Amino acid sequence: MTGFMSRRVRGLETEYGLQVEVQGPGGWRRLGADEGARQLFRPVTTVSATTNVFLRNGGRMYLDVGSHPEYATPECDTLDDLVAHDRAGDAVLNRLADRAIQVMADEGTTARVRLFKNNLDSHGNSYGSHENYQVRRDTTLRSFASALTPFLVMRQLLCGTGTWVRSSQEFWLSQRAAHMWDPLSSTTTRSRPMINTRDEPHADPQLHRRLHVIVGDSTLAEPTLAVRIGATELMLRAIEAGVRFERWQLADPGQAIRDVARDRSGRSPVALAAGGETSALAVLTDCLEQVRPFTAGESWLERAVELWQRVLTAVGDHRLDLIHHDIDWAVKLRLLHGDADRRGTLDPARMAQLDLAYHDVRPGQGLFGTLRDAGQVNRLVDESAVVRAVDDPPTTTRAAIRGRLIAAAQRHERSYTVDWMTFNCRDLDQGNLICPDPLAADDPRADRLVERMATEPRVGRSTAFTIG
Repeated sequence: MTGFMSRRVRGLETEYGLQVEVQGPGGWRRLGADEGARQLFRPVTTVSATTNVFLRNGGRMYLDVGSHPEYATPECDTLDDLVAHDRAGDAVLNRLADRAIQVMADEGTTARVRLFKNNLDSHGNSYGSHENYQVRRDTTLRSFASALTPFLVMRQLLCGTGTWVRSSQEFWLSQRAAHMWDPLSSTTTRSRPMINTRDEPHADPQLHRRLHVIVGDSTLAEPTLAVRIGATELMLRAIEAGVRFERWQLADPGQAIRDVARDRSGRSPVALAAGGETSALAVLTDCLEQVRPFTAGESWLERAVELWQRVLTAVGDHRLDLIHHDIDWAVKLRLLHGDADRRGTLDPARMAQLDLAYHDVRPGQGLFGTLRDAGQVNRLVDESAVVRAVDDPPTTTRAAIRGRLIAAAQRHERSYTVDWMTFNCRDLDQGNLICPDPLAADDPRADRLVERMATEPRVGRSTAFTIG
């Protein structure tokens, strides 16, 4: 099988919900969003005078629109690296929260912080979890969007996080579904598209572009992330190889994604652009059969296919026990139903409370973490891999170069700037390095720059935040 990219980098950008409370004479008081974010990032801004920093593991931490802390993984070309670095983002933000609490304690203020890896706040505002895939420049975004849109609309059955909708007392498959509208757009906050068209390849623009998928939920269960990334990778391979999915073009993708979200049976009728109707089960079953040949014997994609099939079987046969240790929405639904059964009643307010608590990633606070630690959710990577990913970049992508340069600059107290493609040691003559290939993990120029940072005279001092 030829025609598709057999190796590409991928990455995740995750925005976190944040609550910061301080204790005063009248008890606990919640800080406003802007003030809470300011307190969280004080350990960063005190050192770097910015809320946007690249880390030694090659990832990026910053404060996004709406006062949401955000973590972007480094470029990963294996699933294990991506899972580990996604989890590392939780650890990085938790370390930052611990530092912020200590800073406030040193000033006489007792504080506590909650971090939510979710996509909705209590006011119904949505924030994102974005996927990035390296694709060839010669395939247009409209070609990808035309083929991917029906799949992305239905994909929530495979990898939605699920949400309790308090207003209608319903359980939806996805937190993001109610906030998606267009298949394609250059915006991310007003008319939210499923694929963002902003052309920021972070690579040689003549060869590659970045496919920026913003329709997904923030996933906590590692198998859910595996099928989310693996299924999408297989669809990309099929599209690049020329497989066509036009028969599944939807009459109204914005309405369809809401209809699918409301129905855990996967059988809700969805109108097709050419007339007639289909369903999530029908589209995902056909897509699975079309993409099976593109696993190319790779074990991580074969596992994704197995889980994809298992979700379809579980939903089609009403056997959610087949997936309630693997798929976030099924894990959460089991939690909510179990609580209601024990209490003998379904309390809407409590359902909403449990829903939110599921996503709290502060150690010892979140319900998902409790389930995972009790062995009730399956894992894919060892905790040791997550610990390493907090400080160490992937070894097989450009992130290895970036991480090595950042570590050297910090070790030798160099002044530097960095982004996804460039590194500049500002106190060295000709200390600039451009790395346009995301899949290149070695560069002799980086070796020379590391040596120069160690041996040549330093001017100024380091202004770099470190998480370790």
